[in-house]
Amino acid sequence: MSNHAKKSALLTSTTRPAILAFCTAMDLAALQKRLQQALGQEFTVGPLLGEGGFAAVFRARDNVLNRDVAVKVLDVELAPSSVVAERFLREAQTVARLEHPHIVPIYKVGRQAEIFYLIMRCIDGPSLRQLLDTQKKLSVGDAARIARQVADALAYAHSHEVVHRDIKPDNILLDKSGHALVTDFGIAKAAQAAQAATPGSPRLTSEGMIVGTPEYMSPEQASDDSLDGRSDIYSLGIVLYQMLAGSPPFEGPSSAGILAQQLTEEPDPIRRHRPDVPEEMAVVLDKMLQKNRSKRFQMASEVSRALVGALPTAARDRVHIPLRRRLRSMFYRSLVGLSVAGCLLSIAFAGGAAAVAYYVFSKPPRIAAHAPLPDSLARMLRARGALVAGDVARYAYEPAGQEDSTLLLLTRHRIVVVTPHQVRSYARDSVRRDINLEIHGGLSFRLVIYAARIADTVYRSLSFRDMMQLRPQLNRTEDAIAAPRARPRPRPTAPSKPLPRARARKRTGTRRRP
Repeated sequence: MSNHAKKSALLTSTTRPAILAFCTAMDLAALQKRLQQALGQEFTVGPLLGEGGFAAVFRARDNVLNRDVAVKVLDVELAPSSVVAERFLREAQTVARLEHPHIVPIYKVGRQAEIFYLIMRCIDGPSLRQLLDTQKKLSVGDAARIARQVADALAYAHSHEVVHRDIKPDNILLDKSGHALVTDFGIAKAAQAAQAATPGSPRLTSEGMIVGTPEYMSPEQASDDSLDGRSDIYSLGIVLYQMLAGSPPFEGPSSAGILAQQLTEEPDPIRRHRPDVPEEMAVVLDKMLQKNRSKRFQMASEVSRALVGALPTAARDRVHIPLRRRLRSMFYRSLVGLSVAGCLLSIAFAGGAAAVAYYVFSKPPRIAAHAPLPDSLARMLRARGALVAGDVARYAYEPAGQEDSTLLLLTRHRIVVVTPHQVRSYARDSVRRDINLEIHGGLSFRLVIYAARIADTVYRSLSFRDMMQLRPQLNRTEDAIAAPRARPRPRPTAPSKPLPRARARKRTGTRRRP
């Protein structure tokens, strides 16, 4: 089951029942029908994935791109007027422009009548909350890697002036490749903005309601001060502490008691609970959890660098390798070792191993279309401006897995990268394409396009199958792609005859003098 629906992030207050009425009293069957009408034929709405807070999440099928997506339907009661609705929509659209490998991409934000919806990538892996429910504590390496990836996502969001405001294990998802992705960026702010802008509505804090989760709130958030990116850094520190210790540093029977601890108490030193945590990493965590935000890391990028400095393995991409991935890692390492041996048996094994890597450990792509492209796909590409008039599409590719939001289009004249919110186009004859091998607990490939002063990383984690399918298409020249042209036949020429004068000279040269 997907993990896009989370538990409520609102503290108890007298206004809470109105906010949550959507999730407790709504007719889900009627909502599903209305959502289908709002989305039209482009999507087919499927089963309910979950509900909580002020949203319900449905699985849906993207009929154009042939992939599953998650559709989050927001509480209409949060936007009782058109002015508030537009404000809520603007907040969501700002978040939708974020594109980062560790942020769950939002493909589309829309509103029709009383339906507010966000269409996003469907993550079928567990949330960090579910992982902690089963494992209680994580290894130091996995905890550092998750925290580093979340810090990278926060650094990107903060650079676009977006503060998450609700970093917690529920909002950190792990895909099947072991990558951490942050979801629900800005949703807490959107909910708070919508409620605060309601005519005649008291401020949230006047009713004792603050958007967030008490165990993970920063001191300034608990006291309803203005927030910036440093608040997210504190919340991430709480999450890191919980991954290592097995529970957050501050807990209690009431929200007010927990908020008081956030404001006044210091957490127990992490090495008291986990002696195997390196001293350097403990120092990083202590700095993340400073009550005074001026004493914390000032930027999330500093947190990322500090974690890698304290534990270099935090720079790895994948987290918590399950049994299937451990077998895959062993498989590839054995393959490398046998290749080095260079014996005939290893060569034969390599051929079979490549076939296994292709068919067993690699998923088929979502899209691998040769010319002529399907009409629905061609129309979408023209509408996005990826396929311009006068150019001809030759090949379109979209891998499965974590890279499923990026489509690569090869046309007669250009190489085009299409993401949910951006189209990047390069002339075919002005760029260099490289597919580089990377091994991080398994085999993966990275596709980079090099143009003048630009290195555009198109895909960060391609499978062996992806590499085998993309490489020949990228290496084909326009002469090989274009239809062969008829070459003009050479004109027949008559055989040349020896010149008489030449023969005369030859006879003269052999004549003897009398």
